[in-house]
Amino acid sequence: MKKFLLILFISAGCIVAGFGQTYIPQVSHRYYYNDTTKILPRKPWVAVAEVFGLNMAVWTFDRYVMHEDWSYINWKTIRHNFRKGPTWDTDQFMTNLFSHPYHGSLYFNAGRSNGLNFWQSMPFAAGGSLMWEFFMENEPPSINDMMATTFGGIALGEITYRLSDIFIDDRTTGAERIGREILAGIFSPVRAFNRVITGRAWKWQPIKGRVFESTPVNFIISVGPRFLAEIDD
Repeated sequence: MKKFLLILFISAGCIVAGFGQTYIPQVSHRYYYNDTTKILPRKPWVAVAEVFGLNMAVWTFDRYVMHEDWSYINWKTIRHNFRKGPTWDTDQFMTNLFSHPYHGSLYFNAGRSNGLNFWQSMPFAAGGSLMWEFFMENEPPSINDMMATTFGGIALGEITYRLSDIFIDDRTTGAERIGREILAGIFSPVRAFNRVITGRAWKWQPIKGRVFESTPVNFIISVGPRFLAEIDD
């Protein structure tokens, strides 16, 4: 019975995906011609430092401000994580399927905003997740967390990077320029950080300074019932 339900679920997902594809407009490859590798100098080691800094900043906040139990780490907890190996956790839905993908998108955008293309930025999402799971918690590394952070972070990271590109316009000045930089930073905080430390956030030039010639936006909302059961005590 369980195998039948699993096959039914997978089949239904494939059918929905097939029908959903018909509603997605076909985008010409010209929209994706310009990439960061053609505009920005590649700085992979800066991206590595930013991923490390992100994890340290989040851990410091959780450890010394929030005093989270899982944030009390030492070499003993790290050794235990490697010996125990990955497990499957049962954290809250919001934590596993929003917080982790969002965190992964920051890792991904560390690479993206330092001149790396889509494929080159993928390892940063995976590497940041591995560092966090094995070193930054006293709980065993989580398989589903690593998957959500890596794959969810890649997907969400590319979306937020392209959305932030819409607002960047280096021809503007004053209040408009500030507003545009803030909006871009809301979608991609790491990109905004890199624009500030490199001076691109206030540098004027006669072109927009965007990565993509055009970013097509396809906004779809799906609504349906979902039931989550949790057994207490």
